[in-house]
Amino acid sequence: MKRLSIIAVALLTIFASCTPDLPKANINDLQLVSGIRDSKLILEGSEGYETTFSFCAKHDWSIIDYKGFSCDPSSGSKCAEGENVVVTAKPLKSNNTADTIFLSDLNFKLLSTRFVGVSAYQLPQVRLPKGNKVYVDALNESEGTIEVVSSSEDITLVTEGEITAELGEKRDGNRYTISIKATAENSSATDHSIGIIGFDINGVRQESIIEVVQISAIVLDRSEVILPSRGGGQNIFTVESDSEVEVSHLGVEAFTLSRNGNTFTVTAIRDNNGAAISSLGTIEISLKNNPECKRTIEVKQRNGKAPQTIIVHFIGTSLKHYFDHNVKKIIEALDGNIQGNSQVIIISTDASNKATLYEVRYDHNLGKAVQERVKSLELPTPYDSALFEANLREAFNFAPAEKYALVVGSHGLAWVPKIPSQSLARHLAKMGIQPSELWIRDKNAEMTRHIGDNESTRYDIDEIADAIEANNVKFDYILFDACFMSNVESLYELRNTANYIIGSPCEVMGYGFPYARIMKYMLTANGTSYDLDKICSEYVDYYKTEATTHSGCVALTKTAELEALAQAMKVVNAAGIKSDFSLEKVQYFEGQSPHSFYDLGHIVELSCADATAATQFKTQLDKTVTSRYHTDRFYSAYGSNNVYYHDINYYTGITTSAMVEHYAYDWSHTDWYKATH
Repeated sequence: MKRLSIIAVALLTIFASCTPDLPKANINDLQLVSGIRDSKLILEGSEGYETTFSFCAKHDWSIIDYKGFSCDPSSGSKCAEGENVVVTAKPLKSNNTADTIFLSDLNFKLLSTRFVGVSAYQLPQVRLPKGNKVYVDALNESEGTIEVVSSSEDITLVTEGEITAELGEKRDGNRYTISIKATAENSSATDHSIGIIGFDINGVRQESIIEVVQISAIVLDRSEVILPSRGGGQNIFTVESDSEVEVSHLGVEAFTLSRNGNTFTVTAIRDNNGAAISSLGTIEISLKNNPECKRTIEVKQRNGKAPQTIIVHFIGTSLKHYFDHNVKKIIEALDGNIQGNSQVIIISTDASNKATLYEVRYDHNLGKAVQERVKSLELPTPYDSALFEANLREAFNFAPAEKYALVVGSHGLAWVPKIPSQSLARHLAKMGIQPSELWIRDKNAEMTRHIGDNESTRYDIDEIADAIEANNVKFDYILFDACFMSNVESLYELRNTANYIIGSPCEVMGYGFPYARIMKYMLTANGTSYDLDKICSEYVDYYKTEATTHSGCVALTKTAELEALAQAMKVVNAAGIKSDFSLEKVQYFEGQSPHSFYDLGHIVELSCADATAATQFKTQLDKTVTSRYHTDRFYSAYGSNNVYYHDINYYTGITTSAMVEHYAYDWSHTDWYKATH
């Protein structure tokens, strides 16, 4: 979602003079409003093409040190309240290379203070999609399209090889579609490069080139089929071909093969009790009208249990764009061949009533990680404990392991029930609030992540707990890539489901956890172990140093300490509340009014009438929450008046809804309440 967020530009402040008497600007006296993202100004590839950015300056200002482009204006007076400066930047020459090039730094000067931190880059005149390739089918006259971006109005295509290409009209965003047609047939079992497309702009040949590849006459979705270790374990592969194919296999005593359209199911006949993964045989796929054109796929069976299976369950479809990106980052991490014999399973929601079970693994034949479809899953609505239990069981059956980890990615509302009691409306009415006014995202806010999309496609926290316990599996850890899940009411409900739980007390941005950075800590020691503290620290470091929205809070809870925490809380509750206590002074972790989540440690420190009980509680809380990291502020999409960031002045990494009037009745029915009162 696009937004005009205000980001402090100064990464480093260098004073133009060491003379202490010269007036100096404050770091907050210069704020970027739009046009510069992640401290980068990106210019188009064509000479003279205009790009604008805006900022607010509290003093007279000038732009200095820039090269390779012009800025108009380059100096000016301080901004009046509510006004911004708009600057037009133009490159001085075209970028005819295939790469984005660095032009220079762009620095600002206010009073005697020099603000450094913006870098200017120029895009190539023709921007190609990642990979610079387009694929067409094997048949003659097979067609394909590819989209390129260019600000130029004078583009001519130059083609070489067995192809034709046609450039479409420019559309919004400087986008062109190129239509491509093959002029030959590929009757072989391998992909072939059949031509290239180049570009002339204003008579100058560009370095950007598109390769056209004609795919094999037989396309397999994997190079090998890996079966679970138990007899009856299954996996699938698919065959795509414009011609009819015939399939035969060697290994009939080790596995069976069945077909449904272009999908083939391979089933192991017996357990693999050996000490290593075993080869069960091969499957041969050939063209019926050309038997010489054939592909083979090897069938293997894992041995025993994997050292570790990580189950990643993405729930709902409203965040699908982000979930797809998360999967790409998981694959990117596994490209480093870090998982050993451990398995990574992904359950991804395709629609409200359908999901797909995937395995992501390093393929030694291909030398890279691959995502392979294992099974389609039905998701009857409304979602309930039985459905979550069944989804987990599918993953357990396919990937048995010595130990398991669970990642849950979705939206999140902690313990708050998907169907709150009728008393909620009565409480809110007393406060002059309608139930519909709770948990309403500001229309201009960035996307943040709860468990499911809506009432019928959400799980209550007790349903997740019941589903895990019904499978008789206790996870080594659960990572909630969802908002508000480091919440004591939720954690206590889940105390018997995992040894450790990672969650955020506030909202998690739509991007979620940085899987490219954390997977190596989820799969340490060749996939046999993990480093939970490092997962937490990497999460917050990413939002401090790389993310556009600098908001990240996380905590690691040791569930074995939650019973002792509940007993310490019971003593605190028995001690009573200080007469001067005010809930308004407690650190909150969402932006709405009234608040629903407060810092647990802070509320005890400020409210407990017995100093000894408060100290003992803090000691136990430190044993329970073993890792805590946070940015200076947190972002909340729940609020108004474009106020999204909120300062963090106190942080124990865990929240509570104690003393929240509008949830008082529902809260009194939580296991945490019952254990502490």
